Amino acid sequence: MGEDQDLERRERLGRLIEKEGLSQRAFAEKIGYSYSNLNKIIIGIRKVPNSLPAKIVEAFPDIRLDWILYGEGEMSICDQQISDQNTLNDHMSKLPTRPRLPKFMSEGHLEQYYDGPKRVLCQEKPIVALLPDYDFSLILKNNRMYPKYERGDEVFFKKARIPEWGDEFLLDTADGPKFKRIYQTFAPDPEFDDPEKIVECIRCVSYNKEEYPDFLIPRRLVYGFYRCVGALRIK
Repeated sequence: MGEDQDLERRERLGRLIEKEGLSQRAFAEKIGYSYSNLNKIIIGIRKVPNSLPAKIVEAFPDIRLDWILYGEGEMSICDQQISDQNTLNDHMSKLPTRPRLPKFMSEGHLEQYYDGPKRVLCQEKPIVALLPDYDFSLILKNNRMYPKYERGDEVFFKKARIPEWGDEFLLDTADGPKFKRIYQTFAPDPEFDDPEKIVECIRCVSYNKEEYPDFLIPRRLVYGFYRCVGALRIK
Protein backbone atom coordinates (compact mmCIF):
# COMPACT_ATOMS: atom_id res chain seq x y z
CA MET A 1 0.00 0.00 0.00
CA GLY A 2 1.45 3.39 -1.03
CA GLU A 3 2.07 6.34 1.25
CA ASP A 4 -0.83 8.34 -0.17
CA GLN A 5 -3.29 5.47 0.24
CA ASP A 6 -2.13 4.87 3.82
CA LEU A 7 -2.54 8.57 4.61
CA GLU A 8 -6.08 8.54 3.22
CA ARG A 9 -6.98 5.48 5.30
CA ARG A 10 -5.63 7.14 8.47
CA GLU A 11 -7.69 10.23 7.70
CA ARG A 12 -10.83 8.13 7.25
CA LEU A 13 -10.05 6.28 10.48
CA GLY A 14 -9.85 9.62 12.30
CA ARG A 15 -13.17 10.73 10.78
CA LEU A 16 -14.81 7.50 11.90
CA ILE A 17 -13.57 7.84 15.47
CA GLU A 18 -14.82 11.44 15.55
CA LYS A 19 -18.21 10.42 14.11
CA GLU A 20 -18.67 7.74 16.77
CA GLY A 21 -17.84 10.27 19.49
CA LEU A 22 -15.26 7.98 21.12
CA SER A 23 -11.80 8.55 22.45
CA GLN A 24 -8.99 6.64 20.76
CA ARG A 25 -8.77 4.39 23.81
CA ALA A 26 -12.51 3.65 23.82
CA PHE A 27 -12.45 3.03 20.07
CA ALA A 28 -9.51 0.63 20.43
CA GLU A 29 -11.38 -1.30 23.14
CA LYS A 30 -14.50 -1.41 20.96
CA ILE A 31 -12.66 -3.06 18.05
CA GLY A 32 -10.49 -5.28 20.29
CA TYR A 33 -7.28 -3.50 19.39
CA SER A 34 -4.30 -2.21 21.32
CA TYR A 35 -4.61 1.49 22.17
CA SER A 36 -0.87 1.92 21.76
CA ASN A 37 -0.89 0.42 18.25
CA LEU A 38 -3.98 2.41 17.26
CA ASN A 39 -2.37 5.65 18.42
CA LYS A 40 0.78 4.90 16.43
CA ILE A 41 -1.40 4.36 13.33
CA ILE A 42 -3.28 7.61 13.87
CA ILE A 43 -0.12 9.72 14.22
CA GLY A 44 1.57 7.96 11.29
CA ILE A 45 4.28 5.95 13.04
CA ARG A 46 2.73 2.71 11.76
CA LYS A 47 0.86 1.94 8.55
CA VAL A 48 -2.76 0.85 8.66
CA PRO A 49 -2.58 -2.97 8.80
CA ASN A 50 -4.81 -4.96 6.44
CA SER A 51 -6.47 -6.64 9.43
CA LEU A 52 -7.78 -3.38 10.92
CA PRO A 53 -10.67 -2.62 8.47
CA ALA A 54 -12.19 -6.06 9.08
CA LYS A 55 -12.08 -5.49 12.87
CA ILE A 56 -13.79 -2.12 12.44
CA VAL A 57 -16.62 -3.53 10.30
CA GLU A 58 -17.12 -6.39 12.77
CA ALA A 59 -17.47 -3.91 15.65
CA PHE A 60 -19.47 -1.34 13.64
CA PRO A 61 -21.69 -3.29 11.17
CA ASP A 62 -23.17 -0.10 9.69
CA ILE A 63 -19.76 1.08 8.45
CA ARG A 64 -19.00 0.19 4.84
CA LEU A 65 -15.78 -1.74 4.16
CA ASP A 66 -15.38 -0.12 0.71
CA TRP A 67 -15.34 3.27 2.36
CA ILE A 68 -12.65 2.29 4.89
CA LEU A 69 -10.43 0.62 2.28
CA TYR A 70 -10.89 2.87 -0.73
CA GLY A 71 -13.01 5.87 0.28
CA GLU A 72 -15.77 4.80 -2.11
CA GLY A 73 -19.30 5.98 -1.47
CA GLU A 74 -20.59 6.99 1.94
CA MET A 75 -19.21 6.04 5.35
CA SER A 76 -22.28 4.18 6.62
CA ILE A 77 -24.74 1.81 4.96
CA CYS A 78 -27.62 4.12 5.86
CA ASP A 79 -25.89 7.17 4.35
CA GLN A 80 -25.05 5.15 1.24
CA GLN A 81 -28.69 4.10 0.83
CA ILE A 82 -29.78 7.73 1.11
CA SER A 83 -27.11 8.76 -1.40
CA ASP A 84 -28.13 5.97 -3.79
CA GLN A 85 -31.80 6.97 -3.49
CA ASN A 86 -30.97 10.62 -4.14
CA THR A 87 -28.91 9.61 -7.15
CA LEU A 88 -31.78 7.47 -8.42
CA ASN A 89 -34.30 10.28 -7.85
CA ASP A 90 -32.06 12.72 -9.71
CA HIS A 91 -31.65 10.25 -12.56
CA MET A 92 -35.39 9.57 -12.75
CA SER A 93 -36.18 13.29 -12.79
CA LYS A 94 -34.11 13.68 -15.97
CA LEU A 95 -35.76 10.83 -17.87
CA PRO A 96 -38.35 11.65 -20.55
CA THR A 97 -41.86 10.92 -19.31
CA ARG A 98 -45.37 10.27 -20.53
CA PRO A 99 -48.52 11.01 -18.53
CA ARG A 100 -50.55 8.32 -16.82
CA LEU A 101 -54.11 9.62 -16.92
CA PRO A 102 -55.97 10.07 -13.63
CA LYS A 103 -58.31 7.30 -12.57
CA PHE A 104 -61.28 9.63 -12.60
CA MET A 105 -61.44 12.36 -15.25
CA SER A 106 -63.76 15.34 -15.32
CA GLU A 107 -65.27 16.71 -18.49
CA GLY A 108 -62.92 17.40 -21.37
CA HIS A 109 -61.23 15.65 -24.25
CA LEU A 110 -58.34 13.24 -23.70
CA GLU A 111 -55.95 15.58 -25.49
CA GLN A 112 -56.46 18.12 -22.71
CA TYR A 113 -54.97 15.59 -20.28
CA TYR A 114 -51.96 14.24 -22.13
CA ASP A 115 -51.04 17.35 -24.12
CA GLY A 116 -52.96 20.23 -22.60
CA PRO A 117 -53.81 22.18 -19.44
CA LYS A 118 -55.05 19.14 -17.52
CA ARG A 119 -51.73 17.31 -17.77
CA VAL A 120 -50.93 18.61 -14.28
CA LEU A 121 -53.60 16.17 -13.04
CA CYS A 122 -51.68 13.20 -14.49
CA GLN A 123 -48.80 11.21 -13.05
CA GLU A 124 -45.59 11.67 -15.03
CA LYS A 125 -44.05 8.24 -15.61
CA PRO A 126 -40.67 7.43 -17.25
CA ILE A 127 -41.10 6.17 -20.80
CA VAL A 128 -41.28 2.37 -21.11
CA ALA A 129 -38.54 1.95 -23.70
CA LEU A 130 -39.60 -1.57 -24.76
CA LEU A 131 -42.95 -0.30 -26.06
CA PRO A 132 -43.61 1.52 -29.33
CA ASP A 133 -43.97 5.29 -29.10
CA TYR A 134 -47.09 6.26 -27.15
CA ASP A 135 -48.86 9.41 -25.94
CA PHE A 136 -50.16 8.31 -22.55
CA SER A 137 -51.20 5.36 -20.42
CA LEU A 138 -54.05 4.59 -18.05
CA ILE A 139 -54.94 1.95 -15.47
CA LEU A 140 -57.96 -0.17 -16.37
CA LYS A 141 -60.80 0.16 -13.87
CA ASN A 142 -62.84 -2.85 -14.99
CA ASN A 143 -62.71 -6.26 -16.65
CA ARG A 144 -64.54 -5.35 -19.87
CA MET A 145 -61.56 -6.54 -21.92
CA TYR A 146 -60.89 -9.69 -19.85
CA PRO A 147 -59.26 -12.18 -20.34
CA LYS A 148 -56.75 -10.35 -22.56
CA TYR A 149 -56.62 -7.39 -20.16
CA GLU A 150 -57.41 -7.35 -16.46
CA ARG A 151 -58.53 -4.69 -14.05
CA GLY A 152 -55.40 -2.90 -12.84
CA ASP A 153 -53.38 -3.40 -16.04
CA GLU A 154 -51.59 -0.33 -17.36
CA VAL A 155 -52.46 0.15 -21.04
CA PHE A 156 -50.60 2.45 -23.45
CA PHE A 157 -52.12 4.44 -26.31
CA LYS A 158 -51.05 6.44 -29.37
CA LYS A 159 -53.35 8.84 -31.19
CA ALA A 160 -54.36 7.56 -34.65
CA ARG A 161 -55.34 9.67 -37.62
CA ILE A 162 -57.87 7.10 -38.79
CA PRO A 163 -59.38 4.08 -37.02
CA GLU A 164 -58.51 0.53 -38.07
CA TRP A 165 -61.60 -1.60 -37.80
CA GLY A 166 -61.35 -4.77 -35.74
CA ASP A 167 -58.46 -3.48 -33.62
CA GLU A 168 -58.33 -2.28 -30.02
CA PHE A 169 -58.80 1.46 -29.59
CA LEU A 170 -59.53 3.91 -26.83
CA LEU A 171 -62.35 6.17 -27.99
CA ASP A 172 -62.60 9.73 -26.75
CA THR A 173 -66.34 10.20 -26.42
CA ALA A 174 -68.85 12.57 -24.87
CA ASP A 175 -69.41 9.95 -22.14
CA GLY A 176 -65.72 9.53 -21.37
CA PRO A 177 -63.05 7.18 -22.74
CA LYS A 178 -64.10 3.73 -23.98
CA PHE A 179 -61.54 0.96 -24.51
CA LYS A 180 -62.95 -1.53 -27.04
CA ARG A 181 -62.48 -3.45 -30.24
CA ILE A 182 -64.18 -1.27 -32.81
CA TYR A 183 -66.08 -1.89 -36.03
CA GLN A 184 -67.68 0.45 -38.54
CA THR A 185 -71.39 0.06 -39.12
CA PHE A 186 -74.36 2.05 -40.35
CA ALA A 187 -77.51 1.97 -38.27
CA PRO A 188 -80.39 4.07 -37.01
CA ASP A 189 -79.03 6.84 -34.84
CA PRO A 190 -79.33 5.60 -31.23
CA GLU A 191 -79.69 9.23 -30.15
CA PHE A 192 -83.01 9.63 -31.97
CA ASP A 193 -86.16 7.54 -32.17
CA ASP A 194 -86.17 7.51 -35.95
CA PRO A 195 -85.46 4.15 -37.67
CA GLU A 196 -85.03 5.90 -41.03
CA LYS A 197 -82.23 8.17 -39.82
CA ILE A 198 -79.22 6.01 -40.72
CA VAL A 199 -75.83 7.28 -39.61
CA GLU A 200 -72.28 6.01 -39.38
CA CYS A 201 -71.71 4.36 -36.01
CA ILE A 202 -68.92 2.65 -34.12
CA ARG A 203 -69.79 -0.79 -32.80
CA CYS A 204 -67.93 -1.25 -29.52
CA VAL A 205 -67.08 -4.82 -28.58
CA SER A 206 -65.75 -6.11 -25.25
CA TYR A 207 -63.89 -9.40 -24.89
CA ASN A 208 -65.97 -10.08 -21.78
CA LYS A 209 -69.21 -10.34 -23.75
CA GLU A 210 -71.18 -12.13 -21.02
CA GLU A 211 -71.06 -9.11 -18.73
CA TYR A 212 -70.62 -6.32 -21.26
CA PRO A 213 -72.71 -6.51 -24.46
CA ASP A 214 -71.88 -4.63 -27.65
CA PHE A 215 -73.18 -1.10 -28.12
CA LEU A 216 -73.16 1.62 -30.78
CA ILE A 217 -71.79 5.16 -30.66
CA PRO A 218 -72.56 7.60 -33.48
CA ARG A 219 -69.31 8.53 -35.23
CA ARG A 220 -70.04 12.23 -34.68
CA LEU A 221 -69.79 11.70 -30.90
CA VAL A 222 -66.26 10.24 -31.11
CA TYR A 223 -63.65 13.00 -30.81
CA GLY A 224 -60.53 10.89 -31.18
CA PHE A 225 -59.19 7.38 -31.74
CA TYR A 226 -56.23 6.06 -29.76
CA ARG A 227 -54.60 2.79 -30.78
CA CYS A 228 -53.54 0.38 -28.02
CA VAL A 229 -49.79 -0.19 -28.44
CA GLY A 230 -49.08 -2.31 -25.37
CA ALA A 231 -49.90 -3.20 -21.79
CA LEU A 232 -48.18 -4.05 -18.53
CA ARG A 233 -49.57 -6.21 -15.77
CA ILE A 234 -49.03 -4.45 -12.46
CA LYS A 235 -48.75 -6.94 -9.63
